[in-house]
Amino acid sequence: MVKRWSVSILALVASLAVVLTGCSGGNGVTSDPSASEYRTIRIGKGVSQETETIAYLYAGILRDAGYKTEVIDTPKNREEYVRTLNDGGDSSPDIVPDYSGNLLLDLTHGGKDNPQATATPTPSESDGTNPRASASATPTPTPTAAFNIHGMSSSDISATLPKVLPKGVTTLNASSAENKDALVVNRITAAKYKLSTIADLTGQCKNLTFGVPTGFPAKTYGAQGLKDLYGCTPKKFVEVDSQEDLSHKLAAGEVDVADIFTASGSIPENNYLILEDPKANFVAQQVTPIIRESDVPDSAKDAINSLSGKIGTSDLVFLDQLTSGDQPISSEDAASFWLRENKG
Repeated sequence: MVKRWSVSILALVASLAVVLTGCSGGNGVTSDPSASEYRTIRIGKGVSQETETIAYLYAGILRDAGYKTEVIDTPKNREEYVRTLNDGGDSSPDIVPDYSGNLLLDLTHGGKDNPQATATPTPSESDGTNPRASASATPTPTPTAAFNIHGMSSSDISATLPKVLPKGVTTLNASSAENKDALVVNRITAAKYKLSTIADLTGQCKNLTFGVPTGFPAKTYGAQGLKDLYGCTPKKFVEVDSQEDLSHKLAAGEVDVADIFTASGSIPENNYLILEDPKANFVAQQVTPIIRESDVPDSAKDAINSLSGKIGTSDLVFLDQLTSGDQPISSEDAASFWLRENKG
């Protein structure tokens, strides 16, 4: 059976009704006296349950700064929500949280569409030890040539994103919080096949069933990436819409390996083992605010940047634990609780 809640998490949920009654103000954000005169800032929920929770964090910190906010639905397709940001209008979002690596992959169609200037990988990413990193280390790339996102550091990805976004749409500061794809196994499977890295799967892949998010096999880091970098072609892929369902299938032995995001609370709760990715198949993913620049005032940008500086990966794990499992709370309530607990 999949473990869902620790005693501490249950205690936090039990206290929410009391906590949320006093959940305004603070968080070290300076209130802008002119903010109340500005129109309502709309924050899009983004592409996933996780980005929806981040959207409510943005809304809360902006209210602390004095702004009126509204969290709204947005297209689940990244190109579509970026288009709505660019178009503007009374029903368009002004800010949408997303993950940097997947956004760059989607906007460049897996790196096939090279921006006019591609960020040069940092020395640590281009030292020849990483086959994908070394492939991206061309000093002056041809603008029309494909480029290698997988070999880029998180800072390279952040620097490149504004170059592929439409004019007028840009990014604010990325958080250090990361939630990336990872291949995960239970401890029995790890011991049986002596697994610690994806490379250890090479001789066993043909016998193993991989549980993956819907659409994973077609991604650059999916079937082709695993084959090219690790010589790994699984017995079959089982595509699943929900990360929670993926964890259920792994725990029940319905799949042998699962692609579970690194900030999923199911990993520590079930003592799953994340297989290391020495050849960088999976791209870096930092939580990044995407904004329509002209419609977000400077003090609002400052508030979001301040929040981004506080959110770490452990916070994403905690928020996931609150919003998933057998007794989930809403993304809005989870965000309100986190903001109250992280004032100052």
